[in-house]
Amino acid sequence: MLDVFRRVGFIPRACGWEITLRCNMRCLHCGSLAGRARDDELSHDECLRVADELVELRCGRVTLTGGEPTLHPAWDELGQRMAKQRILVAIISNAWSFGPREAERAARAGLCTVGFSLDGLEHEHDAFRGPGSYPRVLEAIRSVRAVALDISVNTTIHSLNRHQLVELRDLLEAEGVRSWQLQYAIPTGAMAGRRDLVLPAEDLLWIVPQIAELCRERKGRMHIVASDHIGYFGPPEADLRQADVALPFWLGCWAGMHTLGIESNGNVKGCLSLPSDRHGERRYLEGNVRSSSLREIWGRPAGFSYNRCFSVDQLRGFCSVCRYGDVCRGGCTWKRYSLGDETSGDIYCFYYQAVKHRRYDLLDDDPTPAEKTFPGF
Repeated sequence: MLDVFRRVGFIPRACGWEITLRCNMRCLHCGSLAGRARDDELSHDECLRVADELVELRCGRVTLTGGEPTLHPAWDELGQRMAKQRILVAIISNAWSFGPREAERAARAGLCTVGFSLDGLEHEHDAFRGPGSYPRVLEAIRSVRAVALDISVNTTIHSLNRHQLVELRDLLEAEGVRSWQLQYAIPTGAMAGRRDLVLPAEDLLWIVPQIAELCRERKGRMHIVASDHIGYFGPPEADLRQADVALPFWLGCWAGMHTLGIESNGNVKGCLSLPSDRHGERRYLEGNVRSSSLREIWGRPAGFSYNRCFSVDQLRGFCSVCRYGDVCRGGCTWKRYSLGDETSGDIYCFYYQAVKHRRYDLLDDDPTPAEKTFPGF
């Protein structure tokens, strides 16, 4: 499968750009450990140059994020600069200080989508993000709806809100949300200290089929999509993947293949979710825009080696015996890193859990003998 990607070419179809790490909230599951701005964040002129380099690199979509991106004084200027060059530009906010003025700025800048985080119904969301946050998200959604921009919502599924997905779906549809992305709470960043709030791995046996059903229904105008670390394989798989993907199953991590991440100090990674200096980890850093152009960093022959130079002998644990190992490549790199025990493979994999618990009725085919007798079960 990797040979196919090499022949097609590595093109950055999507970029997550953390324009500031400054944030006005302290969420329990913040993977980037946001709060104070970095001491060495890119200057205004440097940000403009990065925006132009993303255009030059033919990036298809850029999502401005943080921290809280609206605390960067030029967030709309950067968005407009890229949108004028036909890049689809989105922004995702915590909504704490997002009102009609910010909605107007987003519309004038030509942004395609404004996204917000909503992590449960009122009690559960506020437990994660702070008292009073929930009504501010709803107010922000209505402000964006008033300027006729598309609205997206991200929901992090955790142990407190795992039974609320249908109610959340109905709420967001009623509020005119255009797109809803679901993702698991991952034990990295701030969440590393709250593993009690991370879903029990065996919950995947019921929650993945439920997410797939929600994706399949796509009631009304709202498009529902599962994040890349949800799945993999079995009957739910086709519904979990994007409807416009020709092969409707998980094709492995996109970091450094078709996605790119830029931190607010100019560090470049294959995916913005991957750990870096703030997590005491540098293996995923590919360079910095202050010393090299994005084109140079992206085009380096040895760059993003964990994906571009992957071989199946790198797989560990159950992944090393899994029939899908050469296609899946061990699942989401961020998720695999955050679990901290690569000897087991990706235990937050639907196929892994179905085989482990002998729920073969949830699979398309009977597991192989090597999978059934994996020593870790």
